[in-house]
Amino acid sequence: MGSLFGLHKSFGFLTLTVITLRIVWAVANRAKRPQSDSKAAAAGHGILYLLMLAVPVIGMIRQYGSGRGPLKVFGVEVMQGSPEKIEWMANLGNTFHGNLGLLLFAAVAGHVAMVVAHRVQGRDVLCRMTGRVR
Repeated sequence: MGSLFGLHKSFGFLTLTVITLRIVWAVANRAKRPQSDSKAAAAGHGILYLLMLAVPVIGMIRQYGSGRGPLKVFGVEVMQGSPEKIEWMANLGNTFHGNLGLLLFAAVAGHVAMVVAHRVQGRDVLCRMTGRVR
C-alpha cells in the first residue's frame, strides 16, 4: 500500500507540473486560440483547470502539515514537511483533497461525454482542438 501511496503523490505532483505548464502555454498563446463555442464550454474548462490545480495543491498542503515528513516524487524529495502536525493544514487536506478529486473525476467524465455527444451530433470538436480542419 505504501508504494501505491507514493505513486499517488508522484503522479499528483507530475499532474500539477504539467497543468501549470499547460496554463502558461495557454496564456502565452491566448490570441491564437479559437473562441469557446458557448459560455457553458468556457465554464466547464475553467472548472477543469481550477480542479486540476486545486487537488494537487491541497494534497501538498496536507502532506506538509501532516508531520509525516517530506514530499517525495518518484523517490526524490521535492518539498520538506513540517516536523510536527499542523492541524489546520491536515484538516484542509482531509476535508477537500479527496472530495475535490472525486469532483475532478466526474468533471473529466462529463468532459469526455460532451466530446462524444458533439461527435455524434456531427460537431467534431477533436479536430478543432488539434487544429485540423475537417
